[in-house]
Amino acid sequence: MPTKDRLLVLLQTLQEKSDDQTWLTTADLRKALEQEGHECSIRTLRRDVQSLKNCGYKVDVEEFEGASTRYAYAGREWKMSELQILVDAVAAAQFIPQKKSEQLIQRLSVMAGPSHDEELRPQILVSEHVKAKNHQMIYTVEAIRKAIDRNKKITFRYLQYDGQKKQHPKHAGTADEWYVLSPYATVWNNDRYYLVGWSDKRGKVVTFRIDRMQDAKQLPQKRVPASENFDVHDYTDKVFRMYSGPEEEVTLRCSLEIMDQVIDRFGDGVEVNNLELKTEKGKKTGAFTITVPVNLSNTFYAWVFTFVGQMKIQGPEYVRREYAGYLEKAIDEALGE
Repeated sequence: MPTKDRLLVLLQTLQEKSDDQTWLTTADLRKALEQEGHECSIRTLRRDVQSLKNCGYKVDVEEFEGASTRYAYAGREWKMSELQILVDAVAAAQFIPQKKSEQLIQRLSVMAGPSHDEELRPQILVSEHVKAKNHQMIYTVEAIRKAIDRNKKITFRYLQYDGQKKQHPKHAGTADEWYVLSPYATVWNNDRYYLVGWSDKRGKVVTFRIDRMQDAKQLPQKRVPASENFDVHDYTDKVFRMYSGPEEEVTLRCSLEIMDQVIDRFGDGVEVNNLELKTEKGKKTGAFTITVPVNLSNTFYAWVFTFVGQMKIQGPEYVRREYAGYLEKAIDEALGE
């Protein structure tokens, strides 16, 4: 067989079976090559290893008097700490089904080398019940990517749960069963994977959970281009931060204790005003004010209620009254029969 085939087998063997702690002897490599149909003398092996090194592959060689020369692949591009981060991210991602997570982690483990693959295991605990059940998700992502690259529309069915907690396509058996979308971008938010795009039927930009999309296919029609003033970052920031609703500049008075949560929600660029600090029993306390754009909705009011006693709406006045009405309704429903 051609020398290049033998070189590829040699490189693959070194990458998969050797690392900084696991070395392969001349006999090991010759046996691996012979199993793939490549007869290889000691001289030829040395020449092939040198050819790999000349091409930029890092192969360590150790020679000992009276003992077999040994070899190890030293060109791994990822550090263990980097691979561990990727493994944890794959394990934690709720939109990746459990079985697919295990397959991806196994592939990442191979990149660590034979001496470390057993070490590379998820370091965070994730309950299996939060993982997506839609095993088509990976193929859906691929269909979306290709449609965006080719400037095409896509069609898909969208799943929903019934009273028996089983998923079925929405509007099954009707003309609305198949959705059509001009895909713009995918967004990962709050450990969910979303598709953002233009819906001709709704006449606006919408979002869909990718793990709930099924049988996604590319259509021959070109997608509707995004308007010049459409910014996907601005759109997703509004949608995922406070969901839909009229936008308003709202002033919030917050306790210093929830500064971390405020920055998590609005970013570290939020302007802090009227900062009041005091020290009680050696601990700094106080309050501050922020004015931020939000989309007024029950979701926003529920978020404010999460910090009852630590956050209050200062204005506008009509927003204060609307929030009070939200609370009154919640009390009535909680106490009502």
